[in-house]
Amino acid sequence: MIIIRIQGGLGNQMFQYALGRALSIKNNVPLGLDLTFLLDRTPIPNFTFREYQLDSFNIQATIVEQKDIPFLYRKYNLGFFMRYIDYIRRKLLSTPGKEKKNYYFDPEIMKLGPNAYLEGWWQNPEYFSDILDIIRKDFTLKNEPIEKIKNLLKEIKENNSLCIHIRRGDYVGNIHHEIVGKDYYSKCIEYIKERTKIDKIYIFSDDIKWCEENLKFEFLVMFVGDEYSGEKDEGHMILMSACKNFIIPNSTFSWWAAYLSPYKDKIVICPKEWIRDENINSWDLIPKEWIQI
Repeated sequence: MIIIRIQGGLGNQMFQYALGRALSIKNNVPLGLDLTFLLDRTPIPNFTFREYQLDSFNIQATIVEQKDIPFLYRKYNLGFFMRYIDYIRRKLLSTPGKEKKNYYFDPEIMKLGPNAYLEGWWQNPEYFSDILDIIRKDFTLKNEPIEKIKNLLKEIKENNSLCIHIRRGDYVGNIHHEIVGKDYYSKCIEYIKERTKIDKIYIFSDDIKWCEENLKFEFLVMFVGDEYSGEKDEGHMILMSACKNFIIPNSTFSWWAAYLSPYKDKIVICPKEWIRDENINSWDLIPKEWIQI
C-alpha cells in the first residue's frame, strides 16, 4: 500500500492525494491516507487548523488506521511532545518518501515501490500530469450539489466567465505568503480583456465581505458567497474550475481550480512571487502555459 500523510487545506490535500494516486496506479496497489497529524488539535501559536476535505470527491483511497502505518511514522500520543518527536525525526532522518525540497520534482519519488510512506507538500504537477484525466475524474463531486450551486454552474459554463480568487484569511500578516494587491488584479484584467471577451466576473474569496467593500470592476460582477461553498468548500472548487479564464493569487486552492478547468483556450494568470522566501524557487509549480504578472 502507498500511504501519504495529509496536511493543510483543500488545495494542499489535493496535491498530496494526486501524488499518492499516481504512485498507487504505477505500483497497482491501494492508496491509504494518514490523517493523524491533520486532525491533531494540540494548540500551536499562529497555526490554522484544517479539516479533512477530500471526502467530498470521488477519490480512490481509504483512511488508514494506526496499525497500517509503518512504525517509524506512527503517532501514538497527542500533544507537543509527540509533535516535537516527529519534527526531530523528519529533520534527522532522510527517509525514502520524504520531500527534500519544496516545489521541485524529485524523480526518485516515482521510483518508490508498492510499500511506501510519503510525507511532504508535493506541489509540482509533474508528479501526476500523466494521469490528468484520472485526477479530473477523482476530483468530481461524490454527491449532487444543491440546486443553487447547479444553477450557478450552468450560468458559468454558458458565458465567457472570468474567475477571480482573493485569498485573505490566514494570509493577512503571514510571514511566508504575501497578499496580492489590487493593482495585480487590475493589470491581469487588462491583459485578459485585450485577448478575449469577458461577459462576467465571478469573485471567490475567504473574505467575501472585504471584496464587496473594496473591489470595483468595469464588468458585470458576482461575489460568490459562502452559500455556494458546499460543506467543505467543494462547491467553490467546482464552480471556479468551470470558468473560462482565471486570475489567481498565490493559493493552492485556486491553483487547482484553474488546473482542473477543461477549457482548452483558458487564460490563467498568477503572481510571479508565490512565496516570500527568495531562497525558495516556486517556478516548477506553475504550468508553462500560465502567465505570471
